[in-house]
Amino acid sequence: QKIAPMSLIFLTMNNLSTSIFLLMGLLSSLVGGWGGLNQTQTRKIMAYSSIAHLGWMATISSIMTNILIMNLLIYLIMTTSVFLSLIISKSKTIQDTTSTWTLSPTLTIIMMLS
Repeated sequence: QKIAPMSLIFLTMNNLSTSIFLLMGLLSSLVGGWGGLNQTQTRKIMAYSSIAHLGWMATISSIMTNILIMNLLIYLIMTTSVFLSLIISKSKTIQDTTSTWTLSPTLTIIMMLS
C-alpha cells in the first residue's frame, strides 16, 4: 500500500518544487486526520491513517530522503503490530476491542501503544 506511492514520490521528488510537496503533505495529513476522527470501523480508521501517513512521508521527502526511509520502516512496524493484534483478537470495530481486555490484557496494552 505504501510502495507504489513511495516510488512515485522518489521519482517526482527532484522535478517538483519543495512548496508543492509541503502543500500536498499538509493537505493529505489534514484529510487523513480529520476523516479518521469520527470512525468506528477499524478498516476506515486504518485507511485514513494511511492517507495521513502518506502526507507525512511527502512532507519528509522534501527535507531528507534518509528520514523518509526510516519513517516508512517505522510505519510498517507499527501497522504490522496493529494488524497482528487485531487478527489475534478477531476485532473488526472499536467496540470489539473493548472486550479484548478480559481475554488478554497484554494484547490490549500492545494494541493501544501501537
